[in-house]
Amino acid sequence: MVGRTLKHFVIEGKLGSGGMGVVYQARDTRLQRPVALKVFSNEVTADAEKGKRFIQEARAAARIGHPAIAQIYDVDEAEGIMFIAMELVEGKTVQALIQKRELDLLGSLDIGIQVAEGLGRAHEAGIVHRDIKPANVMLAKDGQVKILDFGLAKLLDAPAGAPVGSTAAGQLSTVTQTLPGTVMGTAAYMSPEQVRGGSVDSRSDLFSLGVMLFEMATGESPFRRPALVETMHAVAFDETPSIYALRPNLPEDLQRILSRTLRKRPEDRYPNAGALVADLKLLRRDIESGRAPAPAWRDRLGDVALSLRRVRPGQYAWLGGG
Repeated sequence: MVGRTLKHFVIEGKLGSGGMGVVYQARDTRLQRPVALKVFSNEVTADAEKGKRFIQEARAAARIGHPAIAQIYDVDEAEGIMFIAMELVEGKTVQALIQKRELDLLGSLDIGIQVAEGLGRAHEAGIVHRDIKPANVMLAKDGQVKILDFGLAKLLDAPAGAPVGSTAAGQLSTVTQTLPGTVMGTAAYMSPEQVRGGSVDSRSDLFSLGVMLFEMATGESPFRRPALVETMHAVAFDETPSIYALRPNLPEDLQRILSRTLRKRPEDRYPNAGALVADLKLLRRDIESGRAPAPAWRDRLGDVALSLRRVRPGQYAWLGGG
């Protein structure tokens, strides 16, 4: 594909591949800008209905405008090849940051806040991402978070009784829905309802973000197991492990936030992204001011409370263990 032209996009190199296709770096010859070009696999394009559904959902996602969401520029089909042209983000995935241990607590909270704000905007537009995970979130060089790949998005139904066109959700309600009962996404970051193949809503994205927050803060996944079926069982039934077993000096409020975000029943989680953002911002403020309490049992042992030292703007180093 390198060197090939699709419409006005010249493919310059391969960036990566996944279950739905291959992502290339390309150049938009009309606007003279670099783009990421996602070319769908034959499995997607061979099914006309599935291909139509993905194009419709991508066009719906393109209507979302938010700094934390990678912008979709174009979605089309050329020479029998279906593709999406989107913003090319230069930076590192959160997955890479976790693996290289380049995240601290404040950095993790900043990422979580930005992702939650972006998801909140998408949810307001009636779109659920369905595949929030560290590999689908990038941290750009300027510190801006970008959520990638709304290819698995499912458009929410319009509110009951709302006339079509009255809201963003209403305008999108006629788009073909993702087939019910289909287990999509990556198992360790799925919500329990996804694992069971049930219907999902915005609270499923918040669960997946909670898993990502847990992993950013501790360096470990709460539900990943050696086998796929074991991972899916853990997501659906196992209690979320305590963060203190991995990082004893993490603040109590973080445990409280994660416990609520990772509850098995959607109705027991945060009702929306805005409520989660509010708690994450409050925790960040308390940490920056030195008011975030350490776990009570650590205090009784006389351990040193968590403290942070600014290394350079936007980055912090841990002191006092953990």
